[in-house]
Amino acid sequence: MYYWVYDYSPLVSGSIFVIGFIFTTFLLIYLFRRFLRPIFHKNTQNNEMVSLMLSSFLGLYALLLGLLAVAAYQNLTDVTSVVSDEASSLGALYRDVQAYPEPTKTLLQNELRDYVRFTIDRAWPEQQKGRILEEGTHRITRFAQDLTNFTPSSKREEILHAEAYRQFNQYQEHRSARLGNVSTQIPAVFWAVVLIGSIIAITLLALFDIEIVAHFCMAGLTSGFLGLVIFLVAAMDNPFRGSVSVSSSPFEDIYQSIMLPEDSILRSMSILLTESHKYGNARIEGDEFVDGKKVPILLFGKTRMNRFYNIVDNITANSGLVATLFVKSDDDFIRVTTNVKKDDGSRAVGTLLDVKSPALKSIREGKPYYGDAPIFNKTYVTGYEPIKNEKSEIVGIFFVGFLKPKSNQ
Repeated sequence: MYYWVYDYSPLVSGSIFVIGFIFTTFLLIYLFRRFLRPIFHKNTQNNEMVSLMLSSFLGLYALLLGLLAVAAYQNLTDVTSVVSDEASSLGALYRDVQAYPEPTKTLLQNELRDYVRFTIDRAWPEQQKGRILEEGTHRITRFAQDLTNFTPSSKREEILHAEAYRQFNQYQEHRSARLGNVSTQIPAVFWAVVLIGSIIAITLLALFDIEIVAHFCMAGLTSGFLGLVIFLVAAMDNPFRGSVSVSSSPFEDIYQSIMLPEDSILRSMSILLTESHKYGNARIEGDEFVDGKKVPILLFGKTRMNRFYNIVDNITANSGLVATLFVKSDDDFIRVTTNVKKDDGSRAVGTLLDVKSPALKSIREGKPYYGDAPIFNKTYVTGYEPIKNEKSEIVGIFFVGFLKPKSNQ
């Protein structure tokens, strides 16, 4: 009924309510004094009757508005608690997943991380419009399937798996409670009663027969405050809409404190992307032979990236991380410039991205991958981002990472 309220700031919306009520009251006072005053106030006791009726009516009406305001505020508070509990259970689930063996650990972590970003960036704005995106359900269902597919191989993993399942079920309960409140609002019949009551109150204010300046001041102040209270109830009516609403900050906090990939990985990836694109847009053009096999040539602008080591060595010089640019060759991805070393100490140029790498699936779907990944039988903390040409086609991969300490493996 009041959805337009959420399109403006509280100051603007509240002012519209107050001014609207005051204007309506002044209009009724003018019409009453102009056309009905001689008829209605033939008896001088009518003022006393209007005063008695107004005080009695405002008492009942104030009780109704008070109960609605308390109900709206309580619902807003309850939904805020539900969102906080949901984010907390999601964070606990992410911590449980950290104890899984690879590659299940990284797969589940990435799915949770992607789900949280989806919730913050896409689902929440739609919630504020009263809509629920089905994609969120699909994402969490996919996570549930991958969690179910894991088969514990020891007693420790059985206990861990049971705890993760318990935490996931708890999270599902909180999520269902949040989604169930997206369309929660005060029933229309209540708003109809509020509207009728406000009309009666304003009419009674206009029926007084007192000095005109005092009449306008008294009625204007009373009706303005009445409009402000009704605005307050309307502003809190939908817990996910408008400025007075539940925000996604609990999810942001969980993402920043628990799920965000290594800062050094993100910083280095940002530098690698920026430095690469300074040369121009990415594309593949022609082939060349590397270690006896034909490899596509990756270019940024007019600059060949094949065996162009400056760009990856600068990452290592600045951060200590290793870096690589892969080029797409049919269904494979080949290192064309890298400072990742093979067992003999030479650069791993011409080698393929391991088909068992958990990053491969994400890249083929056009999505980044951040997490642990095996490289030449060693575990690295990694970041992979797809390289795309002007047509948004995947032509390669950006990579940064560092060797994971054995104590953390």
